[in-house]
Amino acid sequence: METVNAAFKSVIFKEGEKAHKLFIVKSGEILCLKSTKDRLIPVFLAKEGDVIGESAMVQDSTYAYSAISFSNSELLEVTSFSFKQVLGKSPDWVLNLVKTMISRFQVTSSLVSENRIFHSAIINEDRFTPEVEIDFKKLINPAH
Repeated sequence: METVNAAFKSVIFKEGEKAHKLFIVKSGEILCLKSTKDRLIPVFLAKEGDVIGESAMVQDSTYAYSAISFSNSELLEVTSFSFKQVLGKSPDWVLNLVKTMISRFQVTSSLVSENRIFHSAIINEDRFTPEVEIDFKKLINPAH
């Protein structure tokens, strides 16, 4: 595992990109956002000890959300190869449990973004202001 330092407003990964890594947050905050037609919807604020990008790694797919550092952060980067080695040593029921949890998170995440639910349990609107949303949109899609 390699340590990665991410300055405030660094893109860790973008929604739709092929997943090759997952990240464990050692310090700082990473805001996970789903894109809708005209908005970015916060679906998770990852803090110390949280993992991001795991669902795409388990499913060998693309990232379901974008992740941007919301403060200066330190992350542990876990490659697909390392992740698969660890999972390969686990009993089948562990992988099934992980897949079930991921499926439930994805349903919730989709409901949050489709209904544009903004909840203080994820992040306070005072922190994720319209200006921050505009800045993050530019980071995710610089052409717009």
